Parts: sequence; structure tokens; C-alpha cells
Amino acid sequence: MLTNSNVIEPRAGFKYKLNNRHTISIGSGMHSQLQPITFYFNKGKTVNGETELPNQQIDFSKAIHNVLGYDINLTENTRLKTELYYQYLYNIPVDTSSSSFSMLNEGDGFILPSGTGFSNNGTGYNYGAEITLERFLNKGFYYLVTTSLFDSKFKGSDGIEYNTAFNGNFILNILGGKEFKIGKKAIFGLDLRVTYAGGKRYTPINLDASISTGTQVLKTNEIFANQLNNYFRTDFKMTFKLNGKKMSQEWSVDLQNLTNKKNLFQKGYNTKTQKIGSTFQRGFFPNVQYKIYF
Repeated sequence: MLTNSNVIEPRAGFKYKLNNRHTISIGSGMHSQLQPITFYFNKGKTVNGETELPNQQIDFSKAIHNVLGYDINLTENTRLKTELYYQYLYNIPVDTSSSSFSMLNEGDGFILPSGTGFSNNGTGYNYGAEITLERFLNKGFYYLVTTSLFDSKFKGSDGIEYNTAFNGNFILNILGGKEFKIGKKAIFGLDLRVTYAGGKRYTPINLDASISTGTQVLKTNEIFANQLNNYFRTDFKMTFKLNGKKMSQEWSVDLQNLTNKKNLFQKGYNTKTQKIGSTFQRGFFPNVQYKIYF
């Protein structure tokens, strides 16, 4: 209602069951997304010096998604699923002047664009493969292994193709757990989660320019060209649950980042040392909880 925008999103999906174990699926559709709400209220000035809200003329970001899937029921409780996908992104807000800015990268940091002077001329694409091996909870035991290999690119108003901020190229997740019944009312559970992923993308810093100006200066012509070290984290959780007639109680100890791996979070220019420094994420962190369910 604010921007008087509307869109029709046609989608279609088909699934064909080859037999009791094998299924093929295919889907295609259009998806649209609003810009962050504050973006529409960025103020600009007309040639007469009057205040205006030009970003309210910006349309939805749009994408066409295409997915091909293949499912195999390996056993009664175990499934293997493979998906290939391609997403074409268009109508993306970019600068009206030549630059590498694209709204596709927003959400990577903590600051939204505060300016005006945008148009829906940006594009991008994502493609990749996802494989999932899943055992459904049976006899108190489950596991889930997912892996994704992908590539993610965009073009700003300068017409040059870059990596998006989220182009880590791969993710591997391993989850598993076991529940043990203790009597008729209590359950003791063990859960393990391991994540291994491609490092976060970042724009290299122009050290000489940063020293000269006294503030961090990025090489905007190399936006998201570099990549931090790969991310690794292991979590282990122990849970004891006691079920009652009117309420249940749960005690848990969640050992987050069990291996104390201090993953690199970002690089930045240090004005005091005049060098490029690194910021690391939190290491080992135990989290103890007690919950009551009514």
C-alpha cells in the first residue's frame, strides 16, 4: 500500500513416483521480495530543495527459481535426496551511477543503505546442488547429513560480475542424536552437530589509502573478491527430560563450539596500529538451561 506495488507470481511443480523407492520432482516459479522497510523512508532533495522519498519508487526484487529433485527411500526410515537448482535474480536495486553496489548483498553487515539514487537494474544468479541423507527418528536414534555446493554472483550498475557476500561455495552439516528412556517418565538425550562451511566473503582493504585518510578505505573495484578461512564448529548437547501429568521439566547442558575453534569473523583497519587486524568469533561456550513445559 505504501508504494502501490503488486505482483503476480506464477509457480508450478510436478512430482512423478517411479516406484515405491524412487521419486523425481521438478519445479519452477517466480518469487518477489520487498526491500527493507527503512529503505523506503530514506530522504532526498528535489532540485528545488524540497524533501522527498524517492526510494518509494523502487519495485520488488524478483527471482525465477528452477529446481530438479531426485528422492530415494534407502530403507523404511532413511532417505537420500538430491536437488539441482538455478535461480535468476533481476529487478535488483543498484546505484543509478556506475558502482558495484547491489541490494543483493544487504544483510551481510549491520547497516542498511541510507542514501537515494537507486534503480531496479541489477541482476544476479545462484546455482548449485544439495544432497541430504536423513534417518528419521526411530528407536530413539536419528541423523541428518546435508551438503550444498553453490556459486552466487551479481552485477551492479557498473555491469561487472562479482561474488555476492554470501558466496561461501560450500556448506556441510552433520546432525545426530540418541534418546534413552529411563523408566516410564524420563528421557536422556545426546545430540551432536558439526558444521563446516566456506569462509565469509570480504572486500580487501586499501592499506595505503587507509593510512593516508586515517580511516578504513576498501577496494570497491574488488568487492567480495577475498574469502576468510573456512568455518568449523561442533556443538554437543546433553538433555534430561522428566514428563509429568500436568507439566514436564527439562535440564540441558549445551557445549557450544566444543573444540574451541575461534573462527575468523572479519578483517578491519586499525587506526592506532595502522595495520589490518582480525576479529574472531567466540570460542567454547557452555550453556546450561532449565525449562518447564505446561
